[in-house]
Amino acid sequence: MTTLEAMVRRFIDFNQKSTDRSNEIIIDDMRIDKENRTVKRSDNIIELTSKEFDLLYFLASNKGRIFTKKQIYTNVWEEDYLFDDSNIMSFISKLRKKIEPNPEKPTYILTVRGVGYRFSRGE
Repeated sequence: MTTLEAMVRRFIDFNQKSTDRSNEIIIDDMRIDKENRTVKRSDNIIELTSKEFDLLYFLASNKGRIFTKKQIYTNVWEEDYLFDDSNIMSFISKLRKKIEPNPEKPTYILTVRGVGYRFSRGE
């Protein structure tokens, strides 16, 4: 490897690491850290299962976009959709109980009736 190639590699490595802040999503007092797979609210760690984290990160990283249950399933589970809506609804419900200030009136994971779900900035 030439000196120039080594310099280019180090430049690319450094810049990728310095821009990896995109692996962290901060919304209000919630911090979702993809690299460490942690979620904190007001410096308190919120314990999530692996799939709950994947679901939260997927929705939060696509804030405002509406996803059908099929789209959520194929993106989070990375499998063909099995028409198991109750499984997705169960995960959404569990996730809301853990992250929402009031799970009965969610402000982060919103239901779009007849369509699916979207992540919104908490209010």
